[in-house]
Amino acid sequence: MFGARTVDGPFRRLRWGADALLIAVLFAIPWIRIQGEPLVLLDVPGRKFHVFGLVIFPQELYFLWLIVAGLALGLFFFTALFGRVWCGWACPQTVFTDVFAAVARRIEGWRGKARPERVAPWRRAATHAVFLLASAAIGFHLVGYFRSPYELVPALAAGRVSGPSIGFLAAATALSYVDFVFLRQTFCKYLCPYARLQSVLFDRDTLVVGYDAARGEPRGKRGRAAGDCVDCGLCVAVCPTGIDIRRGLQLECIACTQCIDACDGVMQKLGRAPHLIGYSSLVASTGERRVRLMRPRVALYGALLAAVAVAFVVLAARRLPMDLTVSHNREMLASRAADGRVGNAFTLRIENRDRVEREFELGLAEAGFELVAGVNPIRVAATSALETRVFVLAAAELTDGSAPITFVLDRHGGGGGRVERSVRFLAPGAGGGGHGGAQR
Repeated sequence: MFGARTVDGPFRRLRWGADALLIAVLFAIPWIRIQGEPLVLLDVPGRKFHVFGLVIFPQELYFLWLIVAGLALGLFFFTALFGRVWCGWACPQTVFTDVFAAVARRIEGWRGKARPERVAPWRRAATHAVFLLASAAIGFHLVGYFRSPYELVPALAAGRVSGPSIGFLAAATALSYVDFVFLRQTFCKYLCPYARLQSVLFDRDTLVVGYDAARGEPRGKRGRAAGDCVDCGLCVAVCPTGIDIRRGLQLECIACTQCIDACDGVMQKLGRAPHLIGYSSLVASTGERRVRLMRPRVALYGALLAAVAVAFVVLAARRLPMDLTVSHNREMLASRAADGRVGNAFTLRIENRDRVEREFELGLAEAGFELVAGVNPIRVAATSALETRVFVLAAAELTDGSAPITFVLDRHGGGGGRVERSVRFLAPGAGGGGHGGAQR
């Protein structure tokens, strides 16, 4: 199943530590809460996204865009400097495949670094049983990014899980099982879009896993060739994607560094210098010149990343702790009250972006109108939105069939800014209506 030879060495030990750290972080994030709110939760039904302390509502999706843009630019920036370090050290595809392979070797009874010629059926069955349990754990935590595990666990225990939740859990489990058991590095070779981008992001100064051909060639058995490479083929045997790094940089290389550890082990046994295969850049390996860290593409990616970070910080600092959306009640645009005054019904959506419950007061900026609300001030739960209906009465007849009015939302007791929304007040028989932008 996982036929590549195992290897030991400093890079392999570092990668085990990186694997453990990343899995711990990915599994812990859905369980972490800040002041009672989840650290990361993409609550699609609730139309709000919790992202590291920031609660993003639908009107603020530009925050999500900035986060995605920042992650992409960060990937470009570090790729230009250090090559496919993400693929080899931090990508969940690589990490979980690595762990699944280690589990398979353990249960299948590998002796040394090679797979046994025959694996007992009970060992195969046990391996797949463990794979299914691990896939279920991965699927559960993947769903936990969209539905809080503090809600999901009691619902599963009580058998009150909805059909969609069961479907997503089953799909995430099946996807994890198929991906990490059967696809493995095939995904990296043929399906991952990032692999196709690397040729654009790399340049001659980018740090990559490479073979020192000037030192290694001509290769051959010890004592029969002038080069240090003894053509043992171990670098190919340990490669999870099955490439020969001696042929140069290739699309399938995920920078897992297993070939470095394998080759260094051989060089140590032969009493030769290490790093025949190692982390290097093209200009350094050919002796052309020293590596330049500051290059045009690195500066460009860094500047764009800094611009996105500054924009995010500025928008977050200017963000008000509440918001107001106003729309006409379509069932009754305009009518006349018993005293003959013209009235309009409105639906208001009040968002409380704070992590504590708040009370908000509604009012009108214009003096010639009266606001009729069932409850005012209005209490809204933390990081939630509430819809309420109000009625506005005009003190006098409208001369042109409509007039602008402005709803004002203040935090009860003062402080925290003010939100204003403009809308057209309509006379009976008038059409149109809408609401304008915010006024701070």
